[in-house]
Amino acid sequence: MQRRVLATKERIYSSIIEELKKAPLTEITDRNIISKAQVSSGTFYKYFRNHTDALRELENNLLKDYSFVLNSDLKYWHVEKLTMDSNSVKLIQNNLNNTFKFWNKNNDYLLVLVSKNSDKYFFDQLISETELQNKKILAKCKTKTKIKITSDKLKVDAFAHQLAAAEIESFIWCYKHLDYMSRNEIKEAVAETITNAPFNLIMQKNVA
Repeated sequence: MQRRVLATKERIYSSIIEELKKAPLTEITDRNIISKAQVSSGTFYKYFRNHTDALRELENNLLKDYSFVLNSDLKYWHVEKLTMDSNSVKLIQNNLNNTFKFWNKNNDYLLVLVSKNSDKYFFDQLISETELQNKKILAKCKTKTKIKITSDKLKVDAFAHQLAAAEIESFIWCYKHLDYMSRNEIKEAVAETITNAPFNLIMQKNVA
């Protein structure tokens, strides 16, 4: 029974993505999704209030998975070792494996959900979740290393946000150009973006 529910919901999620590829969210109706998913109205409304409710569930499911893989990757980071050189790029490539796998698996959905046809919720939440994990790295540096970042919370928040934005925008750009880039080239491009972010410039500046 559970498998059937999941399969039905997946058809609805997929239909939302397909409709968003063609039109803005504001122009999509419940009827569009019901027809595309080939489910009855009764089945659709059994699980969702409307198509935006279904969209939000899809987004939150992906965000939950993203949070898990990002946390599993970043807990192994040793930020004090990051500098703007090839070794740092390699370090990041090797320590974002789960995050890259997440983007490889879900990039078709992700690119639509951050597109102009969708709402801003998903993009903002991707940034927010990445920023949260970055703050954990900064906190780890303060407590486990001798690196002094700054005592100004606003600056720490700004660094974390800048890095998060750089990471997400780099992922989006790379996967939009997937036809012209290999998976390894994407890894390298994202890693270079991160090592060139303002966060790392500040880190280097404050190494004792």
